[in-house]
Amino acid sequence: EGTLKHEMTYNWYEPGAKLGRHLDEHHEETKGPSGWTMPTRRSVTWLVYLNEGWTKEEGGALRCMPRSDDSIEKNMVQVGCHEGNLQVGWVNDGVDPVFLDVFRDSGGAALYQVKKNNDSEEREILSVRDFEVPPQPIDFSKFMKEEVRDSFAQISTSRLDPRFASAGTASTNSNHHDFDCSDEPTILDVTPVAGTLVLFDSVSLPHLVREVTGKRQRIAATGWFHED
Repeated sequence: EGTLKHEMTYNWYEPGAKLGRHLDEHHEETKGPSGWTMPTRRSVTWLVYLNEGWTKEEGGALRCMPRSDDSIEKNMVQVGCHEGNLQVGWVNDGVDPVFLDVFRDSGGAALYQVKKNNDSEEREILSVRDFEVPPQPIDFSKFMKEEVRDSFAQISTSRLDPRFASAGTASTNSNHHDFDCSDEPTILDVTPVAGTLVLFDSVSLPHLVREVTGKRQRIAATGWFHED
């Protein structure tokens, strides 16, 4: 149909290579003028590893930072996207996703969460007022109502996702602590052994690739299924 529905690539990581914490997709409005140029966006990420006999000692693990099991069990709302609006953060200790709506009647944007009411859903506006999304680096917390600001956790920031932030605000490898993300409450490492298949939400799951400490290449087939 002339629209992009899928991407695929092969990734080679040489010994010593690594990739900092990031997301595979972001809200269009946070990308600047180029954000709305594509008819589709990444929705689901998949990886298949191609490294026969790979061991943990060779490094190169995919490190994911999912929410805690407790947060997932309490969540009642679909994450990642709601009515075409992509997620930009969490409130209530990672239980409730926060979405960004840039098609308000005011012409501005608003942050909201979704509340379940029997069989229906209602939007609860979390921002003080409608606002214009600023250029990167963006701190959405300053637009939040005071009563929810302290519980708000933005998924992508200049420290946690420096590749996406404006040039010069941070370095992808600014220091080892930021790269390793050892302060995250939940960490899941996936050893890139041949035949391992990984799938995750492109919008809501932060991840990184740890340093390849072995003497051979780390190879993977990587793809993204798109949504309109």
